[in-house]
Amino acid sequence: MSSQETRDRLIAIIKEHQLQHGQSKLPVSQLADAAGISRQAFNRYYGDLKEYSLGKESIAKLLVDDNASLSQIIENSEGKLQRLQRAFAEAQKAHERELQLVTKNYVSTLMNNDVMAFEAGQLTSTLTNQSNHNAFLNKRVTELEVKNAKLTIDAVASANAEHANHAEKTDKNFTTYSPDLAPANKAYAISKNFNLYEDEKDAAISRIFQQIKKLPNPESTDVVFFQERYISDFSSFCAKQLPYINRKMVVIRLPVFSREELQLLMRSLQPISSISICVPFTASDAVTSANRKFHFRGTPSEEFTDADAAKMPQPNWGFESIQLFKVRQGE
Repeated sequence: MSSQETRDRLIAIIKEHQLQHGQSKLPVSQLADAAGISRQAFNRYYGDLKEYSLGKESIAKLLVDDNASLSQIIENSEGKLQRLQRAFAEAQKAHERELQLVTKNYVSTLMNNDVMAFEAGQLTSTLTNQSNHNAFLNKRVTELEVKNAKLTIDAVASANAEHANHAEKTDKNFTTYSPDLAPANKAYAISKNFNLYEDEKDAAISRIFQQIKKLPNPESTDVVFFQERYISDFSSFCAKQLPYINRKMVVIRLPVFSREELQLLMRSLQPISSISICVPFTASDAVTSANRKFHFRGTPSEEFTDADAAKMPQPNWGFESIQLFKVRQGE
């Protein structure tokens, strides 16, 4: 594994830790073990990552090209902020109820002087403890608000920097291809034979790649595979894409799910070297069901099963970049 691959692996491990546990400490020894290197090697070659491992810095600084992860970090931070705000409000209500209950219990049994002594002692102590706790919660809320604002600024800055490198979309610098799966769906509807469906699908994809290999100037062409998972609309995805300045972007809707098939298709596009893949995802079964009923009527259930079982593309598969984007209702 190269030094850059090891560094990418370390960053990925820290990112997953912060996504799951927030900006908390990940011991260097544990991080090094997970990356398959010694602690001494980490300190010698990757010491600049120590602040992130110890939770002193947000990994968002290293993820300017990973908008999906930046968005997830912001969502996690907002969720934690909301939970603390709710805890703060609940603590205030509990504090008021506690004072009322304690006062009521003691008033019924103590004389006025005893009540005054109680208020001077026990009530003051209770109030002080509760106020200290509320102050702590308020401090944590403020800290999270600052962190959340910083993460938002980092995400916006990243998006703006990326946008600055893009050109206005035209027919000359932006092209999309989507395989015609109507014959495949028809073949399956008649025969209920999934093998016939796949044969028709493969033929449709092959025709597209034959067209792409005839495009001029492959050295200035960026190919983007949109890995169709049947949970989102391809045209909506294309509408958000922008080509780079002085380059042509080709976006291909690609219902292919195995590493071997994807790599064969990449090799068939040589000498085009800039090939990226974008993968939609959602944790909502409702979104998946609604989008499949609306956009993909007639698609065999076996195709949905293959899409759901597909492994997430990895950096060592050969792509220029791998981008994940979260699908929401209606997209």
